[in-house]
Amino acid sequence: MTGGVEVPTHWYNVLAERGIELPPERAADPSPAGGGGLSAAVPKALVRQNMPLRPWVEIPGPVLEAYREWRPTPLVRLRRLEAALGTEARLYMKYEAGNVAGSHKYLTALAQAYYYAEAGVRTLVTSSAAGQWGTAVAAAAARFGLRCVVHMVPGSFDRKPGRRAVMELLGAEVLRGAESAPGGGRGTALSDVMSEAMKRAGETEGGRWILGGSEPFAILHSTVIGAEAREQLTGLGEDGDPVLIGYLGGGKNVGGLGLPFLAGGGEAAIVPVESSSYPVLTRGAYRYDARDRAGHGSQAKMYTLGSGYAGAPIQAEGMRYHAAPKLFSELRAREMVRPEAYDEKPVFDSARLLLRTEGHLPSAEAAYAVHAACEMAGRPENAGRPLVFCLSDHGHYDGDAYRAYLDARLAGRPPEDSEIA
Repeated sequence: MTGGVEVPTHWYNVLAERGIELPPERAADPSPAGGGGLSAAVPKALVRQNMPLRPWVEIPGPVLEAYREWRPTPLVRLRRLEAALGTEARLYMKYEAGNVAGSHKYLTALAQAYYYAEAGVRTLVTSSAAGQWGTAVAAAAARFGLRCVVHMVPGSFDRKPGRRAVMELLGAEVLRGAESAPGGGRGTALSDVMSEAMKRAGETEGGRWILGGSEPFAILHSTVIGAEAREQLTGLGEDGDPVLIGYLGGGKNVGGLGLPFLAGGGEAAIVPVESSSYPVLTRGAYRYDARDRAGHGSQAKMYTLGSGYAGAPIQAEGMRYHAAPKLFSELRAREMVRPEAYDEKPVFDSARLLLRTEGHLPSAEAAYAVHAACEMAGRPENAGRPLVFCLSDHGHYDGDAYRAYLDARLAGRPPEDSEIA
């Protein structure tokens, strides 16, 4: 359903409406030269969007024009999946993969590229795990006339040639990420390539590292998802409080879907879903920690497993990170979200069921939201209640992940307590 719904003209800032101030960041280098908090190179407009200033932030015209090329996105009732599950809950999918990047991440990539271009930046440097973020930044950079360099996690670089090809077609330079982590370990996680990308950005004239994959402003840019979904549910006669589900990652899809339902004092159950192999919100500690393994960036207060955490090599590369976004960490501390963690095998079982019943193949990351919706649909308290999940990215480039599933080569496992710092 998209009929009768307009593309939102404003982003929603939950920090402002709920009066939430996030703990300040700490400089990685305690010396005066080390700076602190967000880099001074981040455009002031983005820095302001991380503050509790205004509940609604107007979307700049060029960004809104881009949004209107593929939005509003469909909200689909999944009746065949409901029947297969035998549930009395009503399952809805908000489909966010129908753009050039195949991902919800294009929402904030467009906004950030616009603000950086306005600030005179010429090259965007970023890091990418599964490749959706790199593709989104490459597409946004091309739209606003910027160069783009993407440092990609080695496993994804090797296994996802289709992603690399699309980024290169869009004009990006795609580099295989760090071969080795500090201390000699194999550098396969996002925190390793983040360190490398930060260093590259600092050495590039007119270049800036886009750190906004999990920044509050990146989640804010994604709130058009939930603003649309709220109107769409009303148009379908759904007047009860929904359950709103998305995989955690950088928080953009679950925050973008869920947070607008809190506007005006609204109530909703917001469920960030994580891997049991990277249980940052369900087993992590809320404390200051480094964003990247090398400690180049500032430290933020987050639910973390420790910046040196080396979890199992799960197929969902975008979820292989040691910490939760700082906004979702604060929301978790305030008990405003209800995290769930799941093992890898049942997640792929649910993704397969969605494909067989409804014809949609989710990314390895989005499959976690699919599984949470299927599992929660069987809980008695959700009978007769709308459950909405965000299908944030398609899985057309994830054949390697599904091949591993079919061949029983999944390697996910929950960590021992001793592995968590």
